[in-house]
Amino acid sequence: MTSTIGQSPAGPGEIAVTPWRGLAGRDRLEAWRANVGGPVALDLAPAYRPTAVTDLVVVSWNLWIGRGRLGDVLARIRDGTDAPIVVLAQEAYRSDATVPARAAARAARRAAGGFPPLARPRADIVEVAGSLGLNLRYVPSMRNGAGRSDRGNAILSDLPLAHAWAFELPLVLQRRVPLAATLPLASGPVHVVSAHLDPRGSPGASWLGIQGRATQTVHLLDQLGGDVVLLGADLNLGRGRRERSWRLLHEARFTAGVPAAVPGWRHTFHGLPRLILDYILVRDRVSRVADARVERLDEHPLDRGPDVFGSDHHPLVARVRLHAPEAPTS
Repeated sequence: MTSTIGQSPAGPGEIAVTPWRGLAGRDRLEAWRANVGGPVALDLAPAYRPTAVTDLVVVSWNLWIGRGRLGDVLARIRDGTDAPIVVLAQEAYRSDATVPARAAARAARRAAGGFPPLARPRADIVEVAGSLGLNLRYVPSMRNGAGRSDRGNAILSDLPLAHAWAFELPLVLQRRVPLAATLPLASGPVHVVSAHLDPRGSPGASWLGIQGRATQTVHLLDQLGGDVVLLGADLNLGRGRRERSWRLLHEARFTAGVPAAVPGWRHTFHGLPRLILDYILVRDRVSRVADARVERLDEHPLDRGPDVFGSDHHPLVARVRLHAPEAPTS
């Protein structure tokens, strides 16, 4: 039985990773698994005292293999709010002794190592969590070439993370492992998920990866139980809302993503071609979300510069307002 949100087999402080059990790519995934280190679960944030959280800030951001300056982004957000913050990060970078010293398999090493080293510094997500005093859950997806490091999805939070678990997606181009966690709020659990779909497929007719992303989306949705789910993801929808992946998410009642027409901007990927690839989506089956508004965060007011806070993606910020929990009846 696969794990679904709210039914993690791991206890607090642990992360269970459910492997992909389908036939396509199952054997090749063994090589990808052997090339990465272990999950990380750290509780570093001070105890959050408010008993009823009704305002929540959710940040979703592709950190470009650790080059994004998360501290600068959070400093700007905190300057205008005292609400707790949850970060759903993609391409978080980690280097520690759990990562094998040498790549174990040629195929996985070749597919994961296509990023040449750059002069820009890359921040280890564990060190970032420590410096910012945030709770951290991290699960690697793939190795970064021959170096002793990996990258994957991470969740950082002011709030306690009651459970966290992860699951492999069907293999299309690279190993992808979404990460989920539960926020135990007084009004009821809120489930947060960080995911990253493949940007393209294998060479040939499926090179654009549209069908592969749809296959990954089907499996992603199969894992997402729970009444209130906040999904932050780099969906890599090169064809936008014309892709089947978007239709599948919409049919699964995920809404409140990046609006189709936002004054002043039409992309979240800062490179070329400039596309909307990043989303924050909300599913609320029990009407606990009073409001959810998503905005794009720019470093330069005119969106200039080679990157955005060090990344090739813009951070997205969702300001979520929850209905206050009902007072107990006597």
